[in-house]
Amino acid sequence: ETFQLIGDIVSECVGDQGDGEGENPLFLDEFFHFGGDEVDTTCWERDEEISAWMKDQNYTDPDEAYAYFVKRAASIAIEHGRRPVQWSEVFDHFKHKLEDSTNVHVWKSVTNVTEVAEMGYDLLVNVGYADGSWYLDNLNRAWEEVYQRSPCQGIPDDRPDLCSKVLGGHGEMWGETVDTSDFDATVWPRLAAIAERLWSTDDQTSDSATALPRIQEFRCLLNERGIAAAPVNNADARSAPPGPGSCYKQRR
Repeated sequence: ETFQLIGDIVSECVGDQGDGEGENPLFLDEFFHFGGDEVDTTCWERDEEISAWMKDQNYTDPDEAYAYFVKRAASIAIEHGRRPVQWSEVFDHFKHKLEDSTNVHVWKSVTNVTEVAEMGYDLLVNVGYADGSWYLDNLNRAWEEVYQRSPCQGIPDDRPDLCSKVLGGHGEMWGETVDTSDFDATVWPRLAAIAERLWSTDDQTSDSATALPRIQEFRCLLNERGIAAAPVNNADARSAPPGPGSCYKQRR
């Protein structure tokens, strides 16, 4: 029943019945993110039904059941013409046992991005809660810090072939410390710095001083359109501006 449900959800999202050519998909891209992070398998051993199933499968370790779930879920995405995406923990657990088409989404600093790429897997990157993290709930991360982080950080400079395995990244805004009252000021304009870094070449994003006028201008455009983007140079993402006046005055 679990995998039937997953299959039904994937079918609805991609708009097909298994041939990858369905009509009216909800999501047009080729990826399907299954998560897989922070899975606590110890509870499986305490559950009588799951324990009995693992015994029937000759599994002696809950990680074997975890691996079964990961591979079975990935196969469902592949059957529907999509590439599975899995968080760091899945790679850290199973390494080369993952499907070749898996995209590893790296958020943990202990995950070796060079190792992931050398094994042939594509990556999405955003190491959370580290220097230069693109996690937007790091309220004390200034825009310059996130701007200076390279998507290929952690990969040797002399291995451009591995850097090409990094398909991209993104800025997450986890919900523990935000609601509708402060969402815009927490996310913007720092997310714009992340976007420019990801959508531009290293040569174009090597100097944050050159980028400063652009992000200041963009912040003002957001304000003019009713989006409560915080002042660019705030020490904390959503703290008060340094003084009164328009965004053009506050930015100087």
